[in-house]
Amino acid sequence: MPAPNRSARYDDQVIAAAREVFAEQGFAAPMSEVAKRAGVGVASVYRRYPSKQDLVEQVRIASFRLLVEEAEAARAEEPDPWRALVRFMSRCLRAGSGIGTVLPPMDAQHTYSVEFRDLQQRVAELLEEIVEAAQQAGQLRRDVSWMDVLMLFKHLNPRLPTSEARRAELRARYLALVLQGLRADGPPLPGPGLDRAEWQALCDNFARI
Repeated sequence: MPAPNRSARYDDQVIAAAREVFAEQGFAAPMSEVAKRAGVGVASVYRRYPSKQDLVEQVRIASFRLLVEEAEAARAEEPDPWRALVRFMSRCLRAGSGIGTVLPPMDAQHTYSVEFRDLQQRVAELLEEIVEAAQQAGQLRRDVSWMDVLMLFKHLNPRLPTSEARRAELRARYLALVLQGLRADGPPLPGPGLDRAEWQALCDNFARI
């Protein structure tokens, strides 16, 4: 396999730093902090990513790619539907995954790329298949949707001012608790889950409270 070129290495370095900074400080963190964490100059970051939203999009694209990769691997390598779901969720929340950066509301004024939208749709399709397979096998409660699973990623991966290793430990702990509630024999959940229109509104930051 050929070595990644310098531009690709630079992108990986900056995106990894941005993911770490956003996980600790949220999306209000300054670009200067991202540059410092990546070990590059602020002007260099702005030349590659003219706005913070451009960088945020690339961080989310990297997270979408990981979601797709983990979903495809779980479906292909775990014949038991429940184990496939558990594997998918566990690996997406492992140290360094950055999955929480997919979920905060997007900027309604930003024009997202075709790649971003295609990956967003692919994630929905794959996760819906995983969830439905576990439900059809009688292992996952029927009143849970793939959108609930993605929302759980949001709740299980809050912004915390500590190391990624410690955040990963906490994610694993609380995922173990959540998985017990996802089992098919649990009591009914209060209130309705998200429908597709509501999910899209939350994603695109069009929801009004």
